[in-house]
Amino acid sequence: MSNIPNKETIRASQKAQEQSDVNDAGKREFEKALNFASYFAKSTNTPIWNVNDLSSKQNPTYTRYTKENILSYMQAPASNEKMLRNASIYMYDASSQYRRLIQYYALLLKWPYVIYTVDTDMSKVKEEAYKKQYQKVTSYLEMRNLQHELQKAVTIALRDGVLYGAIWQSNNSFYVQRINPDYCSLTAISDGTWIYSVDMSQIQESKLNLYPPEFTKMYNAYKNGGNKYQEVPESISFCLKADETNATYSIPPWSSTLPMLYDLETYKALQETATRIANYKMLSMKIDLNSDGTPVIDWELAKSYYQQLYRALPPYVGATISPMKIESFNFEKSNGPQDVDTVSRAENQFWFDTGTSALLHGSNISNTAGSLKLSIKSDEELMFGMMTQAERLINRMLKTIPGTIKFKLQFLPVTIFNVEEQIKYWKEAASLGVPGSKIAYAAVLGVHQASLPSFGYIESNIVQTDSWVPLQSGYTVGGQTSEGGRPTESDLTITDAGEKTREAGSNDNR
Repeated sequence: MSNIPNKETIRASQKAQEQSDVNDAGKREFEKALNFASYFAKSTNTPIWNVNDLSSKQNPTYTRYTKENILSYMQAPASNEKMLRNASIYMYDASSQYRRLIQYYALLLKWPYVIYTVDTDMSKVKEEAYKKQYQKVTSYLEMRNLQHELQKAVTIALRDGVLYGAIWQSNNSFYVQRINPDYCSLTAISDGTWIYSVDMSQIQESKLNLYPPEFTKMYNAYKNGGNKYQEVPESISFCLKADETNATYSIPPWSSTLPMLYDLETYKALQETATRIANYKMLSMKIDLNSDGTPVIDWELAKSYYQQLYRALPPYVGATISPMKIESFNFEKSNGPQDVDTVSRAENQFWFDTGTSALLHGSNISNTAGSLKLSIKSDEELMFGMMTQAERLINRMLKTIPGTIKFKLQFLPVTIFNVEEQIKYWKEAASLGVPGSKIAYAAVLGVHQASLPSFGYIESNIVQTDSWVPLQSGYTVGGQTSEGGRPTESDLTITDAGEKTREAGSNDNR
């Protein structure tokens, strides 16, 4: 009998093998997808604390330093960074004025940006390669949500004096983690940006999963005989310094105003005490005496009247009984309506010392529109310096993107106060055909550069806005409009004379 398999056996074997290959391929694809999902979950979720280890959950406490402490620390800021930083963090939580000061500056910038190529001979550029690299860079920036991340970063830098940040990132997520500044120290400057090192002896091995994976490598290097201060790789380093004029120390920029906040709390407590005392009344029952000093009324009877009176008194009204005359002495200042509120005066002095107009924070002090505009300009210039620092930091990151064509980012100097001015500025430039002004105009309006092709396609092909009838306006209708006169001036640009005219209603019937 022959052992040679027949055609049916061979066909069945081949079919079984094909099915097995399909199953194996499906299994490999499933495992691949599972591994990718696991990697994706790990890369996009930044752990804050380990739910299986309660000790990994941070529970910081801060000392309430005295005014004298702060003044002493300011005499040697380099050796008292930690104390000044902790005092600033405490006041950020405890003082509404200090929190508002930090947030005012941190939220001042709107962070619109444009990108363009650097040192590129456009005559030699291949359009397809240029477009591909452009899309890569715009996607890279969009994924980083710069406005949100930079607002947080600047807030921390202004509160702490410096942000020591470490980047968590994947293909579609980005987050900057604040590293405890007590463990960190500035150690280098790379491409105009700050590089720092971390004292790995302060980080527990069981908590390494709370930091980017690079920290595990740094920890292993330290454990294997390396220096305890390990420099954070540039690929994940994200450091912003409030004051770049020195590299010796980093303290909160408004540390010198912290003693005033303690004074303000003292004035508030004194005012509260004074208010309570001012609301307190006392009734005195006087017992007359005979010539020999004997009370004219029986003591038990007097005490009975006193008890009846005391039970009938409302809160904040006291009673006493005495054979002697009682006089009151009032130490309260009483200058009528001209008396100065100590708390309000202290608050206004605090804003004055910070260099910020108190009028922006609810003060009732008299101020002119011109001086307020100049004050805001000064505040904007202060933050434009930090904007430039962040710009260099982002451009350092852009240089690491693979490709021969390199792009550069430029933040536009737009704040919550000058946005209308900037819109007019770029609109006029775009109408005159200045290169790049149309993209900048869209950026100031809040339309990101990466969104422009998508918006253009949607408007032309999906929504088909070209067929819309434009609203009637001075641009679309000739002749005079129904309302004459120049447009109403903005509250931020109106002059003092204009304010008086508006209040008097002199132009209402013109």
